[in-house]
Amino acid sequence: MTSAPQLLLAVDVGTLSARAGLFDLAGCLLATAAREFPLLRPAEHHAVYRMDDIWTAVEEAIRTCLVAAGTEAAGQVAALAFDATSSLALSYEGPPPLAGEADVFCWMDHRGEAEAEEIGASGDRLLAYTGSSMSPEMHTPKLAWLARRDPQAFARVTGARDLCDELARRATGEDRHSLCGLACKWAYLPADAEPWRHDLLARLGLGRLPQLGALAAQPLPVGHRHGRVTEAVAARLGLPAGIPVAVGLIDAEAGTLGVLGRGFAGNMNRTVALIGGTSTCYMTFAPDERRISGVWGPFRDAVFPGYWMHEAGQSLAGAALDAVLAHHPGGPRCASADAHAAAVRDILAFLEAEGPAFAARRHLVPDFLGNRAPLGDGSVRAILVGVGEDTSRRAFLETYYATARALALQARHIIEHLNAHGYALDRVALSGGHLRNPLMVRLYRDALGDAALVLSNSAEPVLLGTAMVAAVGAGLQQDLFAALDAMAPAQESLAPDPRWRAAHEAAYGVYLKLFAFRNDIEREAKALAASGQDR
Repeated sequence: MTSAPQLLLAVDVGTLSARAGLFDLAGCLLATAAREFPLLRPAEHHAVYRMDDIWTAVEEAIRTCLVAAGTEAAGQVAALAFDATSSLALSYEGPPPLAGEADVFCWMDHRGEAEAEEIGASGDRLLAYTGSSMSPEMHTPKLAWLARRDPQAFARVTGARDLCDELARRATGEDRHSLCGLACKWAYLPADAEPWRHDLLARLGLGRLPQLGALAAQPLPVGHRHGRVTEAVAARLGLPAGIPVAVGLIDAEAGTLGVLGRGFAGNMNRTVALIGGTSTCYMTFAPDERRISGVWGPFRDAVFPGYWMHEAGQSLAGAALDAVLAHHPGGPRCASADAHAAAVRDILAFLEAEGPAFAARRHLVPDFLGNRAPLGDGSVRAILVGVGEDTSRRAFLETYYATARALALQARHIIEHLNAHGYALDRVALSGGHLRNPLMVRLYRDALGDAALVLSNSAEPVLLGTAMVAAVGAGLQQDLFAALDAMAPAQESLAPDPRWRAAHEAAYGVYLKLFAFRNDIEREAKALAASGQDR
């Protein structure tokens, strides 16, 4: 007698690569594989992909993962689920609608900054659910830019989908939308009787948007069944045809599921998931609707049906450290895992030898691509002090450390902002690439004030969260709360090092002063720019 399939296949599409992971029903990782794809930068503030490049990487990652798991693994897959960055895939007639023969807006594409400011000044009810402002990283400003700046290209667009929905469509042939993406990135309010903000869309030249593809259809909650793998796709992947594909989610939300831990329902108001990667997201959940300035949300049903989610964030985090590696004259002039490891090794040695005196005069507010939270202004930029003409390796290491410390201090700022609006967060569950950076882990442990850093015993928490979604899609778990209790790994809480408390308190005071000063400067600079336009 053949046993029922007992494995779950999860696919995570990040900013630069696709990763596949195979899990058992207890959440144990059996195999993983990754494949890169190109990110195109055809103009300043533009960041785009070709969907075919992404899908090729996805298929290669899945095939390699299944081979690594052994000859019997493919036949034991019970379900598949996708997560992806909050990038926006377009279908179209004629030539591709974006420069470089591209058809996907990357999440970090900031071409719609002016459109975002226009939406933020509109007074539309949507703003009550986006932290009172609009980020250019959301979908509506990008699409408004395209409709206005290249109307012929926008006229060729026949569908617009969150990247995770496009991946599921390619796997199943079924066009459906996840509530996760619609609630978090579109002019769409799931709790309203008519969720689309039609008047706002019409003012932006996007009146036809809700009629494209399946956007007019009822979206589905995360973990429901999107469809089944088609015969053609199954043949290319080496999977049996007909495997269920679950309704997917954004990668930050997947990483959140991977680290929330067992018993999360009882710890909900105390727990923030910090997903540290190229950018960093801070995810919290509540049973009630809370409106918090400078924080995206609250989004109802974005992950757990009936619950409201807040998403704070930093637009550039790991990418800011990459930039220090690539651009500081005393550094390696390129960003790589080995370069990060070498810098961190040397910095930790200096911290051991010199303590808080190391880089004591270098401080910054790390808003290199705007401030998601707590300010909620995508147009502001970083401010740095203590920078001189020194181009030595030590100067590079001090800059790297000051940037890493600023990211951790801004995390504290965000957590305190959330706590001032109804939360009682004292557990920070870390996932993402920052787990592989010992300096960032140390700073999160020591510089977050009274909050404890919680680490989960999982090498791939984002993929694990997506595997939980697959388990629900296969009917193996009743809901996501049950999947958490069955599949979440053991957790460890790290106590801060008391020797560093005073130093980080002092650095946090400097950060807050710089934050306020920078905001004053930005207001004056915007007024200056506006006066120039009147001439």
